[in-house]
Amino acid sequence: MKHDGPPRRILVVDDDEHTRNLLRDLCEQSGYQVLVAHDGNAATLAIHRELPDLVLLDLMMPHKDGFAVLKELREAEATRSLPVIILTAIGDMDGKIRGMELGADDYVTKPFKLIELQTRINAALLVRDYRQRLQAAEDKLAQLRAVDPLTGAGTYAQLKASLDGELARSRRYGRPVAALLCGLDDYQGLRYQLGREKCDAFLADMARLIRDSLRGADRLFRLDVEEFVVLLPETDLRGARVTAERLVRLVNGLKLEGRYGPTEPRVRIAGASFPHARVHSSEDLLREANRTFQAMRDQGPDKRVFDL
Repeated sequence: MKHDGPPRRILVVDDDEHTRNLLRDLCEQSGYQVLVAHDGNAATLAIHRELPDLVLLDLMMPHKDGFAVLKELREAEATRSLPVIILTAIGDMDGKIRGMELGADDYVTKPFKLIELQTRINAALLVRDYRQRLQAAEDKLAQLRAVDPLTGAGTYAQLKASLDGELARSRRYGRPVAALLCGLDDYQGLRYQLGREKCDAFLADMARLIRDSLRGADRLFRLDVEEFVVLLPETDLRGARVTAERLVRLVNGLKLEGRYGPTEPRVRIAGASFPHARVHSSEDLLREANRTFQAMRDQGPDKRVFDL
């Protein structure tokens, strides 16, 4: 894989001056920028100061040997994935095995051959590049999983994690937390009236209106196609009801042009809070909100906001 950008930087660590110079010359012939360190202590300082792209690390050095340097690198978050090729003598099997245990990426035996050195360096850097691209892809995928692509609301997985975190904080500091369960009446009928595209656009607009009306600490999650959850930290049930009343007025005031003329979406909002006698977990909080939601449906179509 071709590398774009400035030349890669390699740190050469060896207590023997002749070996350092030889390695520097060989690496510079291959187009790399080279830093040098004469022992383990100097190597540690250079790595944290310069953060090279790869380290060629001799194992047998005074003061601090290569094993100690490698162990430190693998224990630190910033250098855990830094490619390290250890320099070993021919027949030093113990050094190779211990280097492998400590997380070395590869090894080169002395005396060095240019083609072997180039091959080992290129392979280690290529693996690192692929790992970085894979991590970037995984990070992007995690972001996509955390947000519903249509509405921009948090997803089911994020809801669970956020609820767990807020309940833990509520227990620790003795502060309340509430959740609102928001559901649209007759979603299938609304979708038939509007058509798929207009219905999706409405859901996106509704989610945006709700988010814009919330406090900075509040969060909106999409639980199902037509169901949303609003997480309200530092809020008791009375405060949650005030928020629910505002959201109902906001959404139920929308008028949309449907297949057979104007249509008005209707939202119903139930709430639950912690501390509560029946709420001991995130799932209990949602169950309590859903119990209230079902009871509201039984009370008829005009029941839009839960009672205290």
